[in-house]
Amino acid sequence: MEIHQLQYVIEVAKHRHFTHAAEEICVAQSSLSQQITKLETELGVKLFDRTTRTVHPTTAGAEFIVHAQEILSKIETAQQCMQAHVGLTKGTINIGAITTLESIDFVSLITSFHNSHQGLYLNIVTSGSHRLAELLRTSEINVALLTPPASAIPDDIEFYPLANDEFVLITSSDHALAKKGTIDLAESVSENFIFPSPHESIYNIYSSACRDAGFTPNIVCQSSHCETSLALVGVGMGIALFPLDMVLSRKQPNIAIVRLSKPIIKHVALAVLKRSYQPPAVTAFINYVLSQTSHKLSTLK
Repeated sequence: MEIHQLQYVIEVAKHRHFTHAAEEICVAQSSLSQQITKLETELGVKLFDRTTRTVHPTTAGAEFIVHAQEILSKIETAQQCMQAHVGLTKGTINIGAITTLESIDFVSLITSFHNSHQGLYLNIVTSGSHRLAELLRTSEINVALLTPPASAIPDDIEFYPLANDEFVLITSSDHALAKKGTIDLAESVSENFIFPSPHESIYNIYSSACRDAGFTPNIVCQSSHCETSLALVGVGMGIALFPLDMVLSRKQPNIAIVRLSKPIIKHVALAVLKRSYQPPAVTAFINYVLSQTSHKLSTLK
């Protein structure tokens, strides 16, 4: 069993297609197929069910992929450990981030960190908080900037508070509610709502807020794309709950901001998988982020 064979298996499982996987890692499709067949012969099990259109891991294959990911993660950790001997001159940090991070000025944070560590490669993965937590557990990302769960806090992830977002109601500028500076959310009971996708943590925040206000929102559209949601509100398709900083930064025309008498607050945190060791580059990034909010993770110095 060789390292490149593990990488091939993971890529095929990711793309569900031999040709696409081969293109992604820049090897010949025939070579990739031969190596996986060779590995299956060595292991004595079939890793993939193949059809003319797609490829799916077998039960044994799915279990093998988990182990392969763990092995490659440990190899990457070993490689990054060695980088500590030559300083932070090279390395990769995989950073997960939700789309709404105006409250911590994510772009400036990333830019200033890069300016201080130009030898490091920063790979930013954007997704919902639930998905980012999953990627942390599988070591596909090193850290995540997300919204921690309001309940059932996982015991394998450490959350470090960074900032809070206030949410407001946004409507089209000619909407009846637009004339009110502040309302109780219950006043929007008969309105059509535009919500984010269910896999995002803010979906649960919005749903809970409406439930606490005594109603179930009539959701007519769901979108994870902020500009799309803002545009739909602007043309009167519905109203939406949005982070105030994001609305102000976008300066979308035809949008009115209505504050809530009982503010909805979303917490933004740095999420780190609990482990005894973090690679030096990751440690540097963690400490940098925390230093911006007067936190310092001494155990990761």
